[in-house]
Amino acid sequence: MRFINTETLILEEYFGDQIPKYVILSHTWRDEEVTFQDWQDTNRRSTKRDLWKIDAACIEARRSSIEFLWVDTNCINKDSSAELSEAINSIFVWYQRSSVCFVYVDDFHYSGRSLTNFEACRWFTRGWTLQELLAPRKIRFFAASWKWIGDKYSLGAQISAITSIDVQYLLRPDSIHLTSIAKKMSWVGVRSTTREEDIAYCLLGLFEVNMAFSMGKEGKHSYAFRRRLSGITTITLYSAGPGRRQ
Repeated sequence: MRFINTETLILEEYFGDQIPKYVILSHTWRDEEVTFQDWQDTNRRSTKRDLWKIDAACIEARRSSIEFLWVDTNCINKDSSAELSEAINSIFVWYQRSSVCFVYVDDFHYSGRSLTNFEACRWFTRGWTLQELLAPRKIRFFAASWKWIGDKYSLGAQISAITSIDVQYLLRPDSIHLTSIAKKMSWVGVRSTTREEDIAYCLLGLFEVNMAFSMGKEGKHSYAFRRRLSGITTITLYSAGPGRRQ
């Protein structure tokens, strides 16, 4: 994995059991995200409007005494199809293994008193943020100004009401692999993605499925979706034993 060193802002790579303790950022993409290529050029990245989002996440990570931060926009070289494919297949596990996930809700302006309109935030409508909600054990939510809103435990009832996901699945990530396919599919039913095939790709971790990718080429009728369902059916039929899906 490639991480931002929160002190030096240099990208560093670690593998296997050398992967350090890290914070992971969950957010919704806008027009001025900082890419991997941008990050290599200090002048170029400084022109990006959303650079401050990463800077703020680094500051919060340092406050938590965590040296490394992973952000999907600039820690993955999306020009490399192999690297992108690996990331999509691994990202659920990466969120699981994070020390804490920072959820940045950029369209929620929090006064510190009321959660009015929290349910209207774009973060709750995106396909990719479903796994980012379910995989990590610890989540801290931040508003547009990076004001602390709460964590997954203190906000559990509100998040459950917004997403229709039972609190037990929110607070016990391991339990999601024991629930039914139908229930998991219902969680994504109200969510959307920019690319149509991404609605299939963003569910891979929830179903413990790996697959090859053809980004942007699967099309409206979502061959990816049919391939994913085929994989899920196979895994479900042949899973057996205590603690495994039957």
